[in-house]
Amino acid sequence: MNTFIQTVESFREPLTDALRELVDSYQLAGIKVSPSETSPPLLADAFSQLMEAMVRTESSLAAQPLAGTRVSGDDVSELGEYALELCDQTLQWATRLKLPDVQDTLQAFIIAMAQWIARHGGQLFILEPVVDALAQSANESQDPQQLLGLYQAMSEIMEATVPAIRQDLEKNNPGRPWRLLHLNRAIVATRTHQPDLMDESFALLAQDLPDDAPRFFSDGMEQMDLLNYPTHVREVMDRYYRKWSVNRSLH
Repeated sequence: MNTFIQTVESFREPLTDALRELVDSYQLAGIKVSPSETSPPLLADAFSQLMEAMVRTESSLAAQPLAGTRVSGDDVSELGEYALELCDQTLQWATRLKLPDVQDTLQAFIIAMAQWIARHGGQLFILEPVVDALAQSANESQDPQQLLGLYQAMSEIMEATVPAIRQDLEKNNPGRPWRLLHLNRAIVATRTHQPDLMDESFALLAQDLPDDAPRFFSDGMEQMDLLNYPTHVREVMDRYYRKWSVNRSLH
């Protein structure tokens, strides 16, 4: 799954195929499930029920202008949180059974699910698995259109993240998902070679992560030379580098 998808029908088939492979591998392996675990067959059933709940949610949201409010953003958020928890459990099984294709599909579904939440008026209360999936996708993406889609997904996800995470109070933790999402989004923007996206992501990074900005732009200038970025990309990075690294070092 190389593109990001936001409707139930668009990711039902690839997810169903991946879950079928997971269940088949689990049954062939003959693994005994502990009382604290949920087996792949039960997880597959739970995903099927999730899909139906999402279809009903989409239908209710589409009908709301005519039928009045039936589904709220809180309902979408709750459904999304449940979906991400299901994904986490299922990913653990895919890792345990050594199924990289299933892992890739689940990671793509996590991103798609996060976008689905954002596009249907919900909020993201769980960010870590989404940021992990985005980072993996970024590492595997080279095509400019893929990178653009990834940047758009990151932007939507940032907007839909709950205020408690966006306040970024846990600044002593460099591995916090909100920080990583900012940094990865700025890197992806650079790799798109689009100055407007670089400006957008750099400005927000500098605003929200001022302590990280000097190092980010300094490292960015090193990458300009190492990877021979085009002039128009280098000019944007240089502008922020001078503002956040050179100018600050002179004071």
